[in-house]
Amino acid sequence: TAPPTTSAPTRAQDEAAIRQALADYERAVETKNIALFREVKPNLSATEEKRLTDAFRTTDSQQVELTVNSIAIQGDAATVNVTRRDIITVRGRSQNGDSRPQSFVFSKAGGKWVIVQIGP
Repeated sequence: TAPPTTSAPTRAQDEAAIRQALADYERAVETKNIALFREVKPNLSATEEKRLTDAFRTTDSQQVELTVNSIAIQGDAATVNVTRRDIITVRGRSQNGDSRPQSFVFSKAGGKWVIVQIGP
């Protein structure tokens, strides 16, 4: 008998995995979890980590709402455009941020989609 074949993930599966990575990114920011952040963005530099740690330290809480506008997948790379809204609480005072566009560049390595760049 022939060995079972493994098929390449479908576009829908890739999109679902990218959306899950974005959800993990939101959760990492909201829970101030550097380890989870590093899982979803493994190329986090020492400078970026320090900036992130400082931001986590200065906020009481942060909610992130990402609305996916488009996902463009080309092979093992993807660009995702979102509308982002943050609700940040500092010293007990909530600051509702305006919605703004943001882009994420993803790469697929070892079958897993990870963030390689976060843009404005």
